[in-house]
Amino acid sequence: MRVLIVDDEPLVRIGIKSAIEWEANGMHIVGEAADGIEALRLMMEQKPDVVILDIKMPKKDGLDVLLEMREKGIQAKVIILSSFDDFTFVKKAMQLGAVDYFHKPSMNEQEMTSVLRKIKDELERDQMSQGEIPGHKSESRDKEVVLRQMLSGHIDGAHLTKLKEGNMYVLLFTIGKYSQILKRYTKENASILPNTIANILSELLSKEKEVEFVQIEDNLFSVIISHSESKSAQASFTRVNDFILLINSSLKRFVNIDTFFGVSEPFQSFHGMKQAVSQAKQALEQKFYHPEDYIFYFKNRHLANEQTLEQLNAYIVAMKNGLKDEKYDEFARNLTEWEQFLRKYECMSEKDVKKIYEGLIFMMEDGEEYLEYRNKLEEIDDFNECSAFYHKVFGDTLKCRYAVKNKDYSPLIRNILQYIEKNYKEDISLNSLGEQFHASPNYISRLFKQEVGRGLFTYLNEIRIQKAKELLKNYQYKIYEVAEMVGFNSQVHFAIVFNKFVGMSPKDYRKETV
Repeated sequence: MRVLIVDDEPLVRIGIKSAIEWEANGMHIVGEAADGIEALRLMMEQKPDVVILDIKMPKKDGLDVLLEMREKGIQAKVIILSSFDDFTFVKKAMQLGAVDYFHKPSMNEQEMTSVLRKIKDELERDQMSQGEIPGHKSESRDKEVVLRQMLSGHIDGAHLTKLKEGNMYVLLFTIGKYSQILKRYTKENASILPNTIANILSELLSKEKEVEFVQIEDNLFSVIISHSESKSAQASFTRVNDFILLINSSLKRFVNIDTFFGVSEPFQSFHGMKQAVSQAKQALEQKFYHPEDYIFYFKNRHLANEQTLEQLNAYIVAMKNGLKDEKYDEFARNLTEWEQFLRKYECMSEKDVKKIYEGLIFMMEDGEEYLEYRNKLEEIDDFNECSAFYHKVFGDTLKCRYAVKNKDYSPLIRNILQYIEKNYKEDISLNSLGEQFHASPNYISRLFKQEVGRGLFTYLNEIRIQKAKELLKNYQYKIYEVAEMVGFNSQVHFAIVFNKFVGMSPKDYRKETV
């Protein structure tokens, strides 16, 4: 798979290139660009399959690039890079065809690799369906590939299925607590669950007229139903619900799993299938806010409009600034208001909500703890559980920080804080502190976290970044010189840490403050 990286920050491009084992994952970078004009030129020349695209760039920004890609018919899949403040722009980008996005301050190797591999798998399925794999002819396409293509809007192979035009529905279903269910199986047997579901569905539907089943993703399955012989809309709707009850009860009985269904509106021709898939996905998204139900019907509701997006973005910026400025009361208030807003309007998808929670916890916790919380979040698939989980995380962290403000430090920690304030430019480690203060490095680490409310290196980086912010206001110093002056041996590492604590690159910060 061919990948183009587009970002005006050289350090971001370097970070992305070094974060992933490209060749091992069957991908390679065909070019990189620093602005939108250069990006469009490279797209025409290199024909990338995927473009990793910064949303804010000189000359042409990411939204302008997406618009021009649409006008020129460039088919590459686009992944957006954004900061936490760019939620409104991200939504516009998704509406223009972007397939996913990463928050720069919290993007990580696992997330990037997962998204890219998913796109790679989809592209390979598309190539297979079009007869592009050596040794395969389009006439030999199996029904599974044909059905996936039909769901994407390509209906040439419809005659190979049991489906007929008239009173058609698309059903999408997922498995509840999927990551926990997978723990029942070893890695070597991970395919047992989807294979079992496929076998059960094939058996249930084998003798049914005008019904087809196909797996779309790891935890996304589709049943397509037509009822061409009936002129009764009510009879067709009843038939759809009968199949849902049959599938739900059978999978519960034989595999002990809970399923959730999104149901499209009825449509009459194969040409309406792609829109029906979109409707079923939108219906299924309601599961995140209503986990007590298991059938969700599409209803023509207004998605987040400009005003709603602006309000969401305002909450996100306020929460981030509350953490950055250590105004924890303001952070907690805005967190509560943001969650109340989501409960009322249900205007963010599960993926978007989780990314916001992840970004906030990334700002608060050390790397290892952040990854631990992120892994736990993957096991949560409804909003109330997400809220309860992160309120506890935030509450525990903030409680510790409130306590720190109202207590005296032990002599050891007081001396270490004074030492860091004077020597933050130096190469400070737990071992060096242990030698300096004649104490065990593990004891220093544990006591520091207990009394100061954050890890020692989080605190050290906070001091360094505060000093860096002052130095960046002076154009006398180049950015790499500022990095060295506050104790960073690598400009790349400095940029990553600065982005984490400030929410933007050193270059962008300098532009905004000078």
